[in-house]
Amino acid sequence: MGAPFFGKMKEFGSDPFGFSVGGMRKHGSVWKTRLIGSTIVFFSGPKAFTFFMDPANFTRENATAKFIQNLFHPDAVPFLDGERHKIRKWLLLEAFTDPALESYLPSIFAIFGRYAGSWLGQDRPIARDVKQLVFDMVNVLFAAGSPQASDRTLTDDFTQMVRGSFAAPINLPGTTYRKAIHARDRLRVYFKKQVAENEGEGTALGFLKQARGPKGEKLTSQEIEIELLHFFFAATSALSAALAWSLVVLGERPELAARLRAEADGVLSDGTPSLAQIRRLTLATQVSREVLRTYPMASTTFVGVARRDLEIDGMKIRAGWKGIGLPTATLQDASTFRNPGAFEPDRLSDEALRALPENAFVPMGGGPRDGHRCGGEELVKMVMPAFISWFVRNHDWTFPEQDVSPGPGSVGPLPKGGLRMQVRKRARGGAEQPIAHRIDRGRTCTDW
Repeated sequence: MGAPFFGKMKEFGSDPFGFSVGGMRKHGSVWKTRLIGSTIVFFSGPKAFTFFMDPANFTRENATAKFIQNLFHPDAVPFLDGERHKIRKWLLLEAFTDPALESYLPSIFAIFGRYAGSWLGQDRPIARDVKQLVFDMVNVLFAAGSPQASDRTLTDDFTQMVRGSFAAPINLPGTTYRKAIHARDRLRVYFKKQVAENEGEGTALGFLKQARGPKGEKLTSQEIEIELLHFFFAATSALSAALAWSLVVLGERPELAARLRAEADGVLSDGTPSLAQIRRLTLATQVSREVLRTYPMASTTFVGVARRDLEIDGMKIRAGWKGIGLPTATLQDASTFRNPGAFEPDRLSDEALRALPENAFVPMGGGPRDGHRCGGEELVKMVMPAFISWFVRNHDWTFPEQDVSPGPGSVGPLPKGGLRMQVRKRARGGAEQPIAHRIDRGRTCTDW
């Protein structure tokens, strides 16, 4: 169970992905330890994950540590439950309907083009660029920022706040947590200004302002400002890692990249792709799913508290104990996915996905969409195949030997070597150049 009070916090904090997957392999799908004075029960694998996500078993209300709630805001949707959560989630999901997603595409592809253009002819790591690309996209969609320029000060404040969410909660001058609070306050000033001054046409902000519940409920300006911080955190972390690891896959698998290019050439047009076209990218969708399954994205869900005494697989859980779902460990469960460390996109076709047990494929969390599953899942499902197919259709590249093991971080770790790619415009006409030249081969998949 670890040392008194702190328990296994050091091991968990230093390598959350290794801790969660290693714990599953050592103890099974349900196991417990202590973290900072609390008994924590971890749940992985379809059956256990479903048990944890059942609102009859666990509540999110007052479950997450107070310092995290205070950083993001106790009234943010991940910390709510019951009727308040239901109505809030209903309204937030209006930003991820098909008409909303369709309206985001021109800005998204404009940002893709701006960054890919800056990579042409360069020989340098681009992982940080990918993260900035995603931050810019999130800023455009959720705060009606400009798609033509990056706000580095805003990015620095966001990065500082994220650091504080994983730091010791010591609110004293000079500490990482105190710096995170100050950064959060500056972000809130920005969000307040954007919400007040922008209608947000063609952005998620606009759809959030227009959202109405079944009885006419709507989001207040303050509620939108609160949720923007949560959306920035979740979307930037998830999509930064997702796009970076997608580029690793393209660099290491030129044969797969060639298949993706052939599909993109057959489906996409020269203008901005439509949502309908993106949803016809069958192979790109399967590759996107397998990237989310194979590579580390989110080590844990938010915390829940047992509503009553519970039992699963012989493990007795007392009322008041805390629970955490383990998405990455669930996605690496060998009882569900044969040879889970291998990258095999064919295993996640639509038909194969439907045949999986409930809550087996949980990169965005589990349960129903209007529950505590990630509200932005539909955005991720659109952006990933859109980016992959657009990139292979318009570019050639060289992918030199490099360290592609995951770097540090509890959410969205990027390749440790920084993701070096030498990007060129795709050769058109005549004899086409090889799609990619791979110098040697780095590590293919994560190896926990």
